[in-house]
Amino acid sequence: MVALLLYGALSVPAPQVLRTAEAAIGSLIAFAVGWRWPAMMICGQALPASGGSAIHAMPIRAFALLLWLPMLRGAALGWPATDILRDIVPLLYLFLPLLLAPALRAGGSHTLRMLGGALALAGLLLAVRWWRQMQWDLAAVGVRAMADGSVYLLNAPAVLFAGVALPALGLSLLGSAAWKRSGCGTTVGWQMLLRSALLAGALACVLGGLLCLGALAGAVHRTALGLAVVALAAIGAWWVWRSPRLALPILLVIAVMTGASGDPLSGAWDQAAEKTRLTGMNARFEEAAAVIDELTASPWTLVFGEGWGARIANPAVGGWRVGYTHTLASYALLKTGILGTFALIAYLGFMMQAWFRLLAADPPLALTVMPPLLMALGLHTSFKYLDTGLILTLTLLGADHRKGLPINQG
Repeated sequence: MVALLLYGALSVPAPQVLRTAEAAIGSLIAFAVGWRWPAMMICGQALPASGGSAIHAMPIRAFALLLWLPMLRGAALGWPATDILRDIVPLLYLFLPLLLAPALRAGGSHTLRMLGGALALAGLLLAVRWWRQMQWDLAAVGVRAMADGSVYLLNAPAVLFAGVALPALGLSLLGSAAWKRSGCGTTVGWQMLLRSALLAGALACVLGGLLCLGALAGAVHRTALGLAVVALAAIGAWWVWRSPRLALPILLVIAVMTGASGDPLSGAWDQAAEKTRLTGMNARFEEAAAVIDELTASPWTLVFGEGWGARIANPAVGGWRVGYTHTLASYALLKTGILGTFALIAYLGFMMQAWFRLLAADPPLALTVMPPLLMALGLHTSFKYLDTGLILTLTLLGADHRKGLPINQG
């Protein structure tokens, strides 16, 4: 949790150099994981030990293959060690559930709540830092497109997670059993105090979520906003189905918000439509074609890829030779070839099964993690970021605990 707070307050999604903040974050996460289990995974000793646990042998095999084969391939092709390391670190982030879940699972639902709360707070801190860079120009939302900034704080999946989780948590406070219990066995004064506290907490959560969503709207992050709206609508519908008395408060809140921010909302919609007209898919198809051309250069490249550390003349960034692509699929194909891509698909299939278990156990939490994971794993470079691995860890832990987060407490 401390590592996540440091991430939100001091770090950036894709740091160019290792600073004190990043070193502290890495050290804290390593302290939480320990050294024995990661060492067992890296050397293969974890396979016999995984038979009886929820961390199955298949994703561990996928991790071992994706770690060693592309690394050896990259070393054989002579890629710089720093470039190889810059690809291995995101791989560790992506497989954080395998590293963290055994250490955190013993904490039960308490650990799950702490991880979810820390992720939401980290996302809120990143959004606040972005607003500070924009000099808190809230009136610019829907009027002009604001810059992402040099360190791309809003690209962090934690911001999108917070934009959904905080309003959903505020809604749950209004519909939770705590609201009902606040009137049981207490005096009128205590009832008013407790319900005022719940109402204030709900309002603070909604405002925090709006701050994150407003930042995404200000920088015209089209897909992220669309996914957030869909997730929040689904969570609201679930709460109304579960507690019909919430239908009127939800409609009133929507009406007030729409009336208060009608012009910014319509302006943000117009800006998203204009950005789509001008940029389309941001050269994703051209980028994929360049990767395919690179892969088909030889059978070895097709099967094993170019290895960790490889660079490509990427048309999505004006033809510069860079070590990344903008989607996980093209990135995996370029670096690991067909063999590594199949291993990655197997791992993501394992995580998808966990998400469906989470959907059955805790629909609001499953819908909350869906937007940032869809962005990171399907449409954006954020698959390389720390918070993607932590959201995947939250998904895996949540699938194993029926209680889930407070957004499903009622």
